[in-house]
Amino acid sequence: MKDPPRRHLANASSRNKKRKPESTECYISRLPDDMLRVIFCKLPIGMLLNDCRHACKSWRAILLDPDFGNLYLSLKEPSTLFIYMKGYTTLHWLEFQGEFCFFHPVTNFIKKYQFVNSCNGLLYLREYRSRNPYIEDLVMYILNPVTGEYMFVPPAEGGRNLETELGGLGFSPQTNEFKAIRIYKRGVKKDLQADVYTLGNGSWRTVGAAPDILESCLFYHWGYMKAFVNGAFHWLLVSMGDDLDQIITFDFETEQFGSIALPEIVEFEGYEVLNLGVLGETIYFCGHDKIESEQSKEIWVMRQYGVVESWTKMFVIENRGGVRNPFIFRAIAVLNDGDIFFKWDKILVWYELETESYTMLGIEGRAIVHEPRFVSLKDDAKGDGPKVSRV
Repeated sequence: MKDPPRRHLANASSRNKKRKPESTECYISRLPDDMLRVIFCKLPIGMLLNDCRHACKSWRAILLDPDFGNLYLSLKEPSTLFIYMKGYTTLHWLEFQGEFCFFHPVTNFIKKYQFVNSCNGLLYLREYRSRNPYIEDLVMYILNPVTGEYMFVPPAEGGRNLETELGGLGFSPQTNEFKAIRIYKRGVKKDLQADVYTLGNGSWRTVGAAPDILESCLFYHWGYMKAFVNGAFHWLLVSMGDDLDQIITFDFETEQFGSIALPEIVEFEGYEVLNLGVLGETIYFCGHDKIESEQSKEIWVMRQYGVVESWTKMFVIENRGGVRNPFIFRAIAVLNDGDIFFKWDKILVWYELETESYTMLGIEGRAIVHEPRFVSLKDDAKGDGPKVSRV
Protein backbone atom coordinates (compact mmCIF):
# COMPACT_ATOMS: atom_id res chain seq x y z
CA MET A 1 0.00 0.00 0.00
CA LYS A 2 1.41 3.34 -1.03
CA ASP A 3 2.00 5.88 1.71
CA PRO A 4 0.99 9.51 1.30
CA PRO A 5 3.95 11.77 0.49
CA ARG A 6 3.77 13.76 3.72
CA ARG A 7 5.59 11.34 5.95
CA HIS A 8 8.65 13.33 7.00
CA LEU A 9 8.26 14.48 10.58
CA ALA A 10 10.26 17.47 11.68
CA ASN A 11 10.45 17.83 15.45
CA ALA A 12 11.87 20.96 17.05
CA SER A 13 12.48 19.59 20.54
CA SER A 14 16.09 20.69 20.34
CA ARG A 15 15.08 24.24 21.13
CA ASN A 16 14.80 23.28 24.79
CA LYS A 17 18.51 22.54 25.01
CA LYS A 18 20.56 25.39 26.38
CA ARG A 19 23.44 26.32 24.14
CA LYS A 20 26.39 28.57 24.72
CA PRO A 21 26.42 31.65 22.50
CA GLU A 22 28.64 31.34 19.46
CA SER A 23 31.67 33.56 19.35
CA THR A 24 31.32 34.12 15.60
CA GLU A 25 28.61 36.30 14.10
CA CYS A 26 25.77 34.63 12.22
CA TYR A 27 25.97 35.79 8.61
CA ILE A 28 22.20 35.67 8.14
CA SER A 29 21.90 38.48 10.69
CA ARG A 30 23.65 40.77 8.25
CA LEU A 31 20.78 40.50 5.78
CA PRO A 32 18.46 43.51 5.43
CA ASP A 33 15.33 43.35 7.56
CA ASP A 34 13.09 43.27 4.49
CA MET A 35 14.86 40.15 3.24
CA LEU A 36 14.65 38.54 6.68
CA ARG A 37 10.90 39.15 6.73
CA VAL A 38 10.47 37.29 3.45
CA ILE A 39 12.60 34.39 4.72
CA PHE A 40 10.57 34.19 7.94
CA CYS A 41 7.35 34.02 5.92
CA LYS A 42 8.51 30.75 4.36
CA LEU A 43 8.94 29.00 7.71
CA PRO A 44 6.41 26.84 9.56
CA ILE A 45 4.57 28.75 12.28
CA GLY A 46 5.98 26.60 15.09
CA MET A 47 9.58 27.14 13.99
CA LEU A 48 8.92 30.85 13.63
CA LEU A 49 7.51 31.24 17.15
CA ASN A 50 9.66 28.75 19.05
CA ASP A 51 13.05 29.24 17.43
CA CYS A 52 13.32 32.49 15.47
CA ARG A 53 11.47 34.64 18.00
CA HIS A 54 13.96 33.67 20.73
CA ALA A 55 17.13 33.72 18.61
CA CYS A 56 18.04 37.37 19.14
CA LYS A 57 16.52 40.75 19.95
CA SER A 58 16.54 42.02 16.35
CA TRP A 59 14.64 38.99 15.06
CA ARG A 60 12.18 39.21 17.92
CA ALA A 61 11.52 42.86 17.08
CA ILE A 62 10.75 41.93 13.47
CA LEU A 63 8.37 39.14 14.45
CA LEU A 64 6.55 41.28 17.02
CA ASP A 65 5.96 44.07 14.51
CA PRO A 66 2.15 44.32 14.00
CA ASP A 67 2.64 44.51 10.22
CA PHE A 68 4.55 41.24 10.07
CA GLY A 69 1.42 39.14 10.71
CA ASN A 70 -0.30 40.36 7.53
CA LEU A 71 2.89 39.84 5.54
CA TYR A 72 3.28 36.30 6.86
CA LEU A 73 -0.29 35.33 5.98
CA SER A 74 0.12 36.69 2.45
CA LEU A 75 3.53 35.15 1.67
CA LYS A 76 3.65 31.92 3.66
CA GLU A 77 4.03 28.59 1.92
CA PRO A 78 0.78 26.71 1.17
CA SER A 79 0.08 24.58 4.21
CA THR A 80 -2.59 23.23 6.50
CA LEU A 81 -2.25 24.09 10.19
CA PHE A 82 -3.70 22.30 13.18
CA ILE A 83 -3.54 22.57 16.93
CA TYR A 84 -2.92 19.10 18.34
CA MET A 85 -3.69 18.04 21.92
CA LYS A 86 -2.53 14.96 23.74
CA GLY A 87 -3.61 13.87 27.18
CA TYR A 88 -5.40 17.15 28.04
CA THR A 89 -2.07 18.72 28.98
CA THR A 90 0.03 19.33 25.87
CA LEU A 91 -0.63 21.53 22.83
CA HIS A 92 1.40 21.33 19.63
CA TRP A 93 1.46 23.01 16.24
CA LEU A 94 0.91 20.34 13.59
CA GLU A 95 1.57 21.74 10.12
CA PHE A 96 1.59 19.99 6.76
CA GLN A 97 3.74 21.90 4.26
CA GLY A 98 4.71 20.29 0.98
CA GLU A 99 6.07 16.82 1.71
CA PHE A 100 6.77 17.54 5.36
CA CYS A 101 4.83 17.44 8.59
CA PHE A 102 6.15 19.90 11.20
CA PHE A 103 5.51 19.26 14.88
CA HIS A 104 6.31 22.04 17.39
CA PRO A 105 5.18 22.57 20.99
CA VAL A 106 2.86 25.37 22.07
CA THR A 107 3.50 26.87 25.49
CA ASN A 108 1.28 25.33 28.19
CA PHE A 109 -0.44 27.55 30.71
CA ILE A 110 -2.89 25.40 32.69
CA LYS A 111 -2.69 21.81 33.86
CA LYS A 112 -5.59 20.13 32.05
CA TYR A 113 -8.00 21.46 29.45
CA GLN A 114 -10.25 20.46 26.57
CA PHE A 115 -10.89 22.00 23.18
CA VAL A 116 -14.17 23.76 22.72
CA ASN A 117 -13.37 25.24 19.32
CA SER A 118 -11.03 27.43 17.28
CA CYS A 119 -12.29 30.69 15.79
CA ASN A 120 -10.32 33.20 13.68
CA GLY A 121 -7.04 32.43 15.42
CA LEU A 122 -8.32 32.18 19.01
CA LEU A 123 -8.75 28.94 20.96
CA TYR A 124 -11.70 28.47 23.29
CA LEU A 125 -10.73 26.03 26.07
CA ARG A 126 -12.41 24.60 29.12
CA GLU A 127 -10.85 23.13 32.21
CA TYR A 128 -10.83 19.34 32.10
CA ARG A 129 -12.84 17.49 34.74
CA SER A 130 -12.50 13.71 34.77
CA ARG A 131 -15.43 12.98 37.11
CA ASN A 132 -18.14 15.34 35.87
CA PRO A 133 -17.26 17.68 33.00
CA TYR A 134 -20.69 19.31 32.96
CA ILE A 135 -20.76 21.12 36.27
CA GLU A 136 -21.37 24.82 36.69
CA ASP A 137 -17.98 26.00 37.98
CA LEU A 138 -15.94 25.07 34.92
CA VAL A 139 -13.16 27.51 34.16
CA MET A 140 -13.16 28.75 30.54
CA TYR A 141 -10.19 30.31 28.74
CA ILE A 142 -9.55 32.17 25.52
CA LEU A 143 -6.00 31.71 24.21
CA ASN A 144 -4.08 33.17 21.30
CA PRO A 145 -1.28 30.60 20.84
CA VAL A 146 0.66 32.91 18.50
CA THR A 147 1.03 35.80 20.96
CA GLY A 148 0.98 33.58 24.07
CA GLU A 149 -1.81 35.68 25.62
CA TYR A 150 -4.87 34.30 27.40
CA MET A 151 -7.78 35.44 29.51
CA PHE A 152 -10.37 33.88 31.75
CA VAL A 153 -13.99 34.01 30.66
CA PRO A 154 -16.22 35.39 33.44
CA PRO A 155 -18.03 32.64 35.38
CA ALA A 156 -21.78 32.24 35.58
CA GLU A 157 -23.67 34.44 38.00
CA GLY A 158 -24.47 32.89 41.37
CA GLY A 159 -27.82 31.22 41.95
CA ARG A 160 -28.39 30.17 38.36
CA ASN A 161 -28.36 26.48 39.25
CA LEU A 162 -26.55 25.46 36.05
CA GLU A 163 -26.59 21.70 35.60
CA THR A 164 -25.18 21.31 32.13
CA GLU A 165 -23.73 23.72 29.63
CA LEU A 166 -22.76 23.84 25.99
CA GLY A 167 -20.97 26.69 24.33
CA GLY A 168 -18.62 27.99 21.71
CA LEU A 169 -16.66 30.99 20.48
CA GLY A 170 -17.72 32.91 17.37
CA PHE A 171 -16.98 36.11 15.50
CA SER A 172 -19.20 38.94 14.24
CA PRO A 173 -17.56 40.40 11.10
CA GLN A 174 -19.73 43.54 10.96
CA THR A 175 -18.84 44.65 14.47
CA ASN A 176 -15.40 42.98 14.43
CA GLU A 177 -16.13 41.38 17.81
CA PHE A 178 -15.54 37.93 19.24
CA LYS A 179 -18.51 36.50 21.11
CA ALA A 180 -19.04 33.38 23.18
CA ILE A 181 -22.36 31.61 23.65
CA ARG A 182 -23.48 29.18 26.33
CA ILE A 183 -26.68 27.13 26.49
CA TYR A 184 -27.78 25.77 29.84
CA LYS A 185 -30.69 24.51 31.91
CA ARG A 186 -32.16 26.86 34.46
CA GLY A 187 -34.71 26.49 37.23
CA VAL A 188 -37.14 23.74 38.17
CA LYS A 189 -38.72 23.49 34.71
CA LYS A 190 -35.33 22.92 33.16
CA ASP A 191 -35.99 25.36 30.36
CA LEU A 192 -33.00 26.04 28.15
CA GLN A 193 -31.55 29.54 28.12
CA ALA A 194 -28.81 31.14 26.04
CA ASP A 195 -26.32 33.77 27.16
CA VAL A 196 -23.81 35.72 25.05
CA TYR A 197 -20.51 37.21 26.16
CA THR A 198 -18.76 39.81 24.00
CA LEU A 199 -15.02 39.50 24.44
CA GLY A 200 -13.83 42.20 26.82
CA ASN A 201 -17.22 43.36 28.10
CA GLY A 202 -16.86 41.65 31.44
CA SER A 203 -20.24 39.93 31.84
CA TRP A 204 -22.74 37.62 30.18
CA ARG A 205 -26.16 38.76 28.98
CA THR A 206 -29.24 36.66 28.26
CA VAL A 207 -30.51 36.48 24.69
CA GLY A 208 -33.56 34.33 25.41
CA ALA A 209 -34.73 30.75 25.10
CA ALA A 210 -32.63 28.16 23.29
CA PRO A 211 -33.59 25.05 21.28
CA ASP A 212 -33.45 21.74 23.13
CA ILE A 213 -30.05 20.45 21.98
CA LEU A 214 -28.47 19.51 25.30
CA GLU A 215 -29.66 15.92 25.46
CA SER A 216 -28.56 15.20 21.92
CA CYS A 217 -25.12 16.80 22.23
CA LEU A 218 -24.31 15.30 25.61
CA PHE A 219 -25.47 11.81 24.60
CA TYR A 220 -23.44 11.82 21.40
CA HIS A 221 -20.40 13.64 22.89
CA TRP A 222 -20.73 17.40 22.68
CA GLY A 223 -17.20 17.87 21.29
CA TYR A 224 -18.06 16.23 17.97
CA MET A 225 -21.43 17.83 17.34
CA LYS A 226 -20.56 21.47 16.67
CA ALA A 227 -18.92 23.76 14.13
CA PHE A 228 -18.38 27.48 13.48
CA VAL A 229 -18.54 28.80 9.92
CA ASN A 230 -20.07 31.75 8.05
CA GLY A 231 -20.53 33.77 11.22
CA ALA A 232 -22.69 31.15 12.90
CA PHE A 233 -22.28 28.30 15.33
CA HIS A 234 -23.82 24.95 14.39
CA TRP A 235 -24.94 22.03 16.56
CA LEU A 236 -26.15 18.68 15.31
CA LEU A 237 -29.55 17.89 16.82
CA VAL A 238 -30.03 14.13 16.82
CA SER A 239 -33.69 13.46 17.56
CA MET A 240 -34.51 11.26 20.52
CA GLY A 241 -38.10 10.83 19.31
CA ASP A 242 -40.01 10.95 16.04
CA ASP A 243 -38.72 14.34 14.91
CA LEU A 244 -36.18 14.57 12.10
CA ASP A 245 -32.52 15.24 12.76
CA GLN A 246 -31.42 18.76 11.90
CA ILE A 247 -28.65 21.31 12.43
CA ILE A 248 -29.36 24.12 14.87
CA THR A 249 -27.58 27.42 14.15
CA PHE A 250 -26.83 30.58 16.12
CA ASP A 251 -25.94 33.72 14.15
CA PHE A 252 -23.48 35.85 16.12
CA GLU A 253 -24.49 38.94 14.14
CA THR A 254 -28.24 38.82 14.79
CA GLU A 255 -27.94 36.66 17.93
CA GLN A 256 -30.81 34.54 16.67
CA PHE A 257 -31.25 30.76 16.42
CA GLY A 258 -32.11 29.02 13.17
CA SER A 259 -31.98 25.55 11.61
CA ILE A 260 -30.69 23.71 8.53
CA ALA A 261 -32.27 20.49 7.29
CA LEU A 262 -30.24 17.37 6.62
CA PRO A 263 -30.60 15.28 3.43
CA GLU A 264 -33.33 12.66 3.18
CA ILE A 265 -30.94 9.74 3.74
CA VAL A 266 -30.74 10.69 7.42
CA GLU A 267 -34.44 9.85 7.77
CA PHE A 268 -33.63 6.19 7.13
CA GLU A 269 -33.99 4.25 10.37
CA GLY A 270 -30.65 2.48 10.07
CA TYR A 271 -28.61 5.59 9.29
CA GLU A 272 -26.54 7.19 12.05
CA VAL A 273 -24.93 10.62 11.98
CA LEU A 274 -21.56 10.47 13.74
CA ASN A 275 -20.29 14.05 13.82
CA LEU A 276 -20.54 17.55 12.41
CA GLY A 277 -17.69 19.77 11.27
CA VAL A 278 -16.29 22.41 8.93
CA LEU A 279 -14.77 21.68 5.53
CA GLY A 280 -13.50 24.85 3.89
CA GLU A 281 -16.21 27.52 3.98
CA THR A 282 -19.13 25.20 4.57
CA ILE A 283 -20.31 22.37 6.84
CA TYR A 284 -20.20 18.62 6.60
CA PHE A 285 -21.54 15.67 8.53
CA CYS A 286 -20.20 12.15 8.72
CA GLY A 287 -22.48 9.14 8.95
CA HIS A 288 -22.94 5.49 8.11
CA ASP A 289 -25.55 2.83 7.52
CA LYS A 290 -25.46 0.73 10.67
CA ILE A 291 -27.22 -2.18 8.96
CA GLU A 292 -25.51 -2.41 5.57
CA SER A 293 -22.05 -0.86 5.91
CA GLU A 294 -21.03 0.14 9.41
CA GLN A 295 -17.35 -0.11 8.42
CA SER A 296 -17.78 2.58 5.74
CA LYS A 297 -17.93 6.27 6.63
CA GLU A 298 -19.68 8.77 4.36
CA ILE A 299 -18.87 12.47 4.33
CA TRP A 300 -21.73 14.68 3.15
CA VAL A 301 -20.87 18.30 2.30
CA MET A 302 -23.26 21.22 1.86
CA ARG A 303 -21.67 22.57 -1.31
CA GLN A 304 -23.69 25.79 -1.21
CA TYR A 305 -24.06 26.94 2.35
CA GLY A 306 -27.68 27.23 3.48
CA VAL A 307 -29.11 25.43 0.42
CA VAL A 308 -30.53 22.09 1.54
CA GLU A 309 -30.59 20.73 -2.01
CA SER A 310 -26.82 21.13 -2.25
CA TRP A 311 -26.04 18.33 0.24
CA THR A 312 -23.68 15.98 -1.65
CA LYS A 313 -22.01 12.73 -0.66
CA MET A 314 -18.39 13.65 -1.41
CA PHE A 315 -16.33 10.83 0.10
CA VAL A 316 -16.63 7.23 1.28
CA ILE A 317 -13.82 5.92 3.48
CA GLU A 318 -13.49 2.20 4.14
CA ASN A 319 -12.01 0.74 7.32
CA ARG A 320 -9.50 -1.57 5.65
CA GLY A 321 -6.88 -1.34 8.34
CA GLY A 322 -8.75 -3.06 11.15
CA VAL A 323 -9.22 0.03 13.30
CA ARG A 324 -10.30 -1.09 16.75
CA ASN A 325 -13.34 1.14 17.13
CA PRO A 326 -14.77 2.02 13.70
CA PHE A 327 -17.56 4.10 15.23
CA ILE A 328 -15.27 6.83 16.59
CA PHE A 329 -14.56 8.83 13.46
CA ARG A 330 -14.12 12.53 12.75
CA ALA A 331 -13.06 14.17 9.50
CA ILE A 332 -10.87 17.08 10.59
CA ALA A 333 -9.91 18.69 7.27
CA VAL A 334 -9.88 18.28 3.52
CA LEU A 335 -6.45 19.43 2.38
CA ASN A 336 -5.43 21.48 -0.65
CA ASP A 337 -4.97 18.46 -2.92
CA GLY A 338 -8.18 16.74 -1.83
CA ASP A 339 -6.60 14.42 0.75
CA ILE A 340 -8.40 14.03 4.06
CA PHE A 341 -7.01 14.34 7.57
CA PHE A 342 -9.17 12.58 10.14
CA LYS A 343 -9.29 10.85 13.48
CA TRP A 344 -10.32 7.21 13.66
CA ASP A 345 -10.61 5.84 17.17
CA LYS A 346 -7.65 7.54 18.95
CA ILE A 347 -5.36 7.64 15.91
CA LEU A 348 -4.77 10.58 13.57
CA VAL A 349 -4.86 9.33 9.99
CA TRP A 350 -3.88 10.69 6.58
CA TYR A 351 -6.11 9.53 3.70
CA GLU A 352 -4.89 9.91 0.11
CA LEU A 353 -7.93 10.29 -2.09
CA GLU A 354 -6.23 9.47 -5.41
CA THR A 355 -4.93 6.05 -4.31
CA GLU A 356 -7.61 5.40 -1.66
CA SER A 357 -4.86 4.58 0.81
CA TYR A 358 -4.31 5.84 4.31
CA THR A 359 -1.44 6.07 6.77
CA MET A 360 -1.53 6.13 10.54
CA LEU A 361 0.54 9.14 11.64
CA GLY A 362 1.70 7.45 14.82
CA ILE A 363 0.31 10.09 17.17
CA GLU A 364 -2.80 9.84 19.32
CA GLY A 365 -4.95 12.71 20.49
CA ARG A 366 -7.24 15.35 19.11
CA ALA A 367 -6.54 17.98 16.46
CA ILE A 368 -8.53 20.93 15.15
CA VAL A 369 -7.94 23.21 12.19
CA HIS A 370 -6.47 26.53 13.29
CA GLU A 371 -5.41 29.72 11.54
CA PRO A 372 -2.72 31.92 13.14
CA ARG A 373 -3.71 35.34 14.46
CA PHE A 374 -0.96 37.90 15.08
CA VAL A 375 -3.25 40.48 16.70
CA SER A 376 -2.77 41.01 20.43
CA LEU A 377 -5.55 39.61 22.60
CA LYS A 378 -5.62 43.00 24.33
CA ASP A 379 -6.78 44.57 21.07
CA ASP A 380 -9.41 41.86 20.58
CA ALA A 381 -10.65 42.17 24.17
CA LYS A 382 -12.09 45.66 23.97
CA GLY A 383 -13.66 47.32 26.99
CA ASP A 384 -13.23 46.71 30.71
CA GLY A 385 -13.26 42.94 30.65
CA PRO A 386 -11.05 40.37 32.37
CA LYS A 387 -7.31 40.87 32.53
CA VAL A 388 -5.23 39.59 29.62
CA SER A 389 -2.23 37.59 30.83
CA ARG A 390 0.79 36.15 29.11
CA VAL A 391 2.00 32.58 29.35
